[in-house]
Amino acid sequence: MLKLTALLLLVCTTAFCQERKPLYGKVEANKMGLTAVFVINKATGAEVKTDSSGNFTLNVSPGDVIVAYSARTTVREFAVSEASFTENPYVIEVEMSAEELEEVIVDASVTSQKLGIVPANQKQFTQAERHLYTTGDFKPIMLLGLLAGSMPLDPVINAINGRTKAMKKLVELEKREQLLEKLHNICTVTEITDNLKIPDEHVEGFLYFVTEDKEVQSLLANKSESLAKFKITGLAQNYLDRINHE
Repeated sequence: MLKLTALLLLVCTTAFCQERKPLYGKVEANKMGLTAVFVINKATGAEVKTDSSGNFTLNVSPGDVIVAYSARTTVREFAVSEASFTENPYVIEVEMSAEELEEVIVDASVTSQKLGIVPANQKQFTQAERHLYTTGDFKPIMLLGLLAGSMPLDPVINAINGRTKAMKKLVELEKREQLLEKLHNICTVTEITDNLKIPDEHVEGFLYFVTEDKEVQSLLANKSESLAKFKITGLAQNYLDRINHE
């Protein structure tokens, strides 16, 4: 009898933890509501789009991670807690992407390598990666530098205040944005809805789901777009199972 009671308690607790309720939120940039921003629940794949004032309603539960994404903004992730439901609305602050300028014709033959600014074949880093390099990553071996008086201080200070961790997250999100852009270039919305049978209202959620696949990341990095599309086809059923389960 005691075991049965414990089992029922476990089932009820699990069901309670999985219960989702509406989160009333708003996506803003510089205190201004943003329209047509996708808000995605990573746990369920559910997605909504903000209205003309930046408002949205999405079913979530504490512990879920939601993503705000659009072509005009940077990708941001937010962890939902019980406190999130007490805010009305729950404000998600994002940053606007750099504005696209009018087309400028550039001589592609002139590169920083040819001008002698950087060595040939040197790896080029993104802005976030350069910030992370400057921030530094603390390693225990750096303590040996104390003996020689040459220990770099930035990694130690940043390890204490959490800046390095924040910069690593920024690099990860920047790479996610680049992957989303590549996916939009190789997969049209029509292909995703007609061929992969992904509902139109879940297209952006599906693409974000795809960016988390390590194999797809590797294939796109190696410019193997055909193999990446084949892998994406297989991931479609996994995603459909997830949203149908919810």
